[in-house]
Amino acid sequence: MPAADLARQYQAAVRLKFGCHNFLNSQPIVYPIKEGLIDTPFETIFAPPGELADMLKSGALDLAFIPSVEYARIHGLRIVPGFSIAALGPVKTVLLFSKRGIEEVDTVAVDHRSRTSVSLLRVLMAEFYKKEVEFAITRDAHNFIDAAEDATLVIGDESFRDAHGRHVYDLSELWHRFTGLPFVFAILCVAPGCEAHAAVDALRRAKDMGMTILDEICRASAARAGITVDECRDYLTNRIRYDLTDGDVKGLRLFLELAHKHQVVHSFAPVAFYPA
Repeated sequence: MPAADLARQYQAAVRLKFGCHNFLNSQPIVYPIKEGLIDTPFETIFAPPGELADMLKSGALDLAFIPSVEYARIHGLRIVPGFSIAALGPVKTVLLFSKRGIEEVDTVAVDHRSRTSVSLLRVLMAEFYKKEVEFAITRDAHNFIDAAEDATLVIGDESFRDAHGRHVYDLSELWHRFTGLPFVFAILCVAPGCEAHAAVDALRRAKDMGMTILDEICRASAARAGITVDECRDYLTNRIRYDLTDGDVKGLRLFLELAHKHQVVHSFAPVAFYPA
């Protein structure tokens, strides 16, 4: 039997590992999986976005939602069409809480969980505000807002906290103001050499189901995020884009170009889709 056929048979027999974060913005995709509403030909592993990228790079995952900036740091990944966690304008969950105006910010405490948000802030400051900013990585998501000298970058469900009188800048809104494009925070990527057709089909079914049961998802998720059901519905319906449209791809390409220009990543990665 040809080696390629043997490899396909082996992959079919081995249960793939799919990774995703468990923030509110992922629930329309992962809620049907967590609740057992669809059959999945993979094991699901939840972890912070940066850890998912490391696991995909090491081979511990076969496909995963990873920070979009990590696509340029892991050779050979392929992006699955039709999946994204993106925003056109304000997203509400990637915020800079600042004691001063953004033009005056010199130091920022940043949440360790999402590398794309940190990279986006670096690109915004370098490209559009013409400033270099120092970053301090923290794992103390509950106390570091008060500890930051100038500003704090907050992501995910923590973003719904009170800003305590600070200036609040929505990074997705700033990106759209300067570029006119959506910003893509996370993409679904397949590891090099992995054949994941069945897994991708299952994820499409999960996403389609999630979009039809948003009311149920909001009732189950709002309290955990510290928001009302109506706020949750607005966030998942009007703030997050899940389909990786042509406009999203344009925004992704521009971000990767600027990340390379400002040495956030060491090489520019052309966008390649799965399957090749």
